[in-house]
Amino acid sequence: MDVMNETVDYLTGNMTGNDTDDNKTNCWNEYCLNEEDYLDAIKEHLFPRAYEWPIIIVFILTFILGLVGNFLVVYAVWKNHSMRTVTNVFIVNLALGDFMVILVCLPSTLISDVLQTWFLGSTICKILIFLQNVSVSVSVLTLSAISVERWYAICHPLAFKSTLSRARNIIIVIWVVAAGVALPEMIVVTTNPYNYPGDFQTIYLTTCAPAWLEWKQIIYQISLVIVMYVCPLVLMALTYTNIAVVLWRNDIPGQAEMGQYSKGKKPMIEGKGKSQEDKIQSRRKAAKMLITIVIVFSICYLPVHILNILRYFKILLSTNNDVAAVQSQLSHWLPYFNSALNPVIYNFMSAKFRKEFKLACYCCLRPWYKTNPRRRDGTFTMTFSNSNYSNCHTEEVTLTSFKD
Repeated sequence: MDVMNETVDYLTGNMTGNDTDDNKTNCWNEYCLNEEDYLDAIKEHLFPRAYEWPIIIVFILTFILGLVGNFLVVYAVWKNHSMRTVTNVFIVNLALGDFMVILVCLPSTLISDVLQTWFLGSTICKILIFLQNVSVSVSVLTLSAISVERWYAICHPLAFKSTLSRARNIIIVIWVVAAGVALPEMIVVTTNPYNYPGDFQTIYLTTCAPAWLEWKQIIYQISLVIVMYVCPLVLMALTYTNIAVVLWRNDIPGQAEMGQYSKGKKPMIEGKGKSQEDKIQSRRKAAKMLITIVIVFSICYLPVHILNILRYFKILLSTNNDVAAVQSQLSHWLPYFNSALNPVIYNFMSAKFRKEFKLACYCCLRPWYKTNPRRRDGTFTMTFSNSNYSNCHTEEVTLTSFKD
């Protein structure tokens, strides 16, 4: 939103042109334009420029990819009971937060960044700012919870028992904390219309921004960067470093004890039925995927935090509004790209998710397959059980073209 203040200055400079003070003597405003020309000049300035159309296309593609990908994550875990592990429950929570921010916040961010004005009113301004801050907090807290859960499960398996009920309770706490973190800015955020000359009023150049003092906004933003970015990244770096050391040394604590204990109370143990080496390899792959997600998260959120800090401390003072606009648009796009990229990471790095994604896509196209009988041309072969046909998850379904 800081770019919008620069937009007003840039607009006034363009509209003022080379007029001298003498020429402005009898003008109704400092631009020496009548109301119709004045409004046309604002519209022309706010209309997307040539270099912004690729950004608009990228936002739209991110919107589609993010909604479809995160929906598939939730659908895959919901349909397949064997995937309802503690880690996957947290991943579903992460996908829900990503889905929410893309669906609710991406369109409004695109409109306000490209058109450089807020059309949606004060109430929607508060709601969207709140949901955006909640979703970001949910993402980082969920990633932190996954790292701690994995650290306990791999490095200290006897000190902490991972259960689905415990995971659900942690998720509730995550959403409550995220809402509390986002509440202060929601209370003070409001719409600020540009002070047009005379009685001329229009919604153009309206901003959606906090109304409290600048130093309070600086303190709030710096606190968010520390609590919701720096500290979680340090925590995840420490936990995943320890996890990597344990896994790649093939020295997982408590394996013998866990094996004996499983004969009694049967705690939740990943990879039941697999050999010790298979379990280690499976956990290595999961660790690689989660570490990749954390690295992508840190990279995608770093630019927006840096630019905000530079603007708040008056270090970034761009005299070229186009450059400032592009910087803002790209920095705002990267967090949405992160939300859309997570399902892609699951697809490439997890065979289970990849298999479920393919099956989910097939289920969506099932009506087409019903009207096109079984083909035996080598492309695919399908056999269905009548009793289980509706749920798309059955041992009688064979997808030879979907092998990993």
